[in-house]
Amino acid sequence: MTRPYLKGLLLVLVASLLLSACSRIGLAYRNLDWLVPWRLNDYLNLNSEQQAWLKPRIQSHLTWHCSRELPLTLDWLQRTQDLLAQPQPSSHQLAAQFAEFDVALKRIAIEITPTASELLQNLEPQQVAELYTALDEDNLEDRQDFLEPPLATQISERAERMAERLRPWLGRLSPAQQARIAQWSTDLGEQNRLWLDNRLRWQVAFRAALDARGSADFPASLTRLLQQREAFYSAEYRAAYPHARQALAELFSDLLSSADSSQRERLSHRLRDLRRDLSEQRCAAEAV
Repeated sequence: MTRPYLKGLLLVLVASLLLSACSRIGLAYRNLDWLVPWRLNDYLNLNSEQQAWLKPRIQSHLTWHCSRELPLTLDWLQRTQDLLAQPQPSSHQLAAQFAEFDVALKRIAIEITPTASELLQNLEPQQVAELYTALDEDNLEDRQDFLEPPLATQISERAERMAERLRPWLGRLSPAQQARIAQWSTDLGEQNRLWLDNRLRWQVAFRAALDARGSADFPASLTRLLQQREAFYSAEYRAAYPHARQALAELFSDLLSSADSSQRERLSHRLRDLRRDLSEQRCAAEAV
């Protein structure tokens, strides 16, 4: 909900770019070579040697994504647009689209793991301390924003955030659609607590691995942290997660079924523009 964590590197950044309502998505994609290090600097103050080492590796990852993943993303967007053009896409169909995107994110995680592992393994103690401080600051900020308010406030603010994210795609929401969003948020209950507690659980495991980065087991530990995040779910979060995903699919299904012609036209137009913008990207070179 705030800045992307190191565990994501390209993972969260690319995902957020591909899903954002930004009308300049192509411009952002073309500039990922400096956006990624810029966001990374929120967490790590890399020295000149580390920056020189990281730069060609980031470029290699971006070339891989552009040549290998971007065509798959374009196909996914086209199928998503076709699905959303139906009078009422079922929640099962939408959940299947979510699952495909999850698989794409895992492929990105696999791609960046060796770079993340080597970068983290060679951090100086002061850099690790700065990373932990940045994580602590984010955790405190998120707990203040998302957990300290009364549950009723958490629910209303969650509904407001969802409505705000949907307006660029659907335009003005009807009272019935706003009510459906409010019901979805209410049904999620204490999802904020589950999300934050589970993220902290992952970070505890991440810090333990990083503290032992000189160990021969570190690459394997980090690989599991980046590529098998579900292995670190708490029992409570593991039970709640599929229900939350299904609830989101049902929400979108209901909103689309109630969308008027203007909303549908707006949604189709934005998806078409997004796909066109991304399809115009030119890869620097084919990934090997």
